[in-house]
Amino acid sequence: MPFQPAEHKFRTAVRFGNLGEADRLLGELRREVELAWATAPEAERQSLAAQVLDLLKWARQNVLVKRSHTQRKLAQVQRDSAYQASAGARDRGPIGVGRRPIEFEG
Repeated sequence: MPFQPAEHKFRTAVRFGNLGEADRLLGELRREVELAWATAPEAERQSLAAQVLDLLKWARQNVLVKRSHTQRKLAQVQRDSAYQASAGARDRGPIGVGRRPIEFEG
């Protein structure tokens, strides 16, 4: 692949969830692809276009999977915090509400 340095950096950024860096690297990748495109014969251009399309599809799928996992984690945190908040409110209720009555000896 004629744009391996930029592709490798881009894939690494996407894998680690560094989407700001991945976005910046798209510019670098574009420049490398344009240079390769300018000197490539027609048959190689089709291959180059397919490689770029595959890379972008991979990146999109990777980002969607990470986003799905993050949404699932967020939903779990929200459920957990809602449960803890309601349990805490029960424990802090007025005396005698939600608690065993105090028994005095005597």
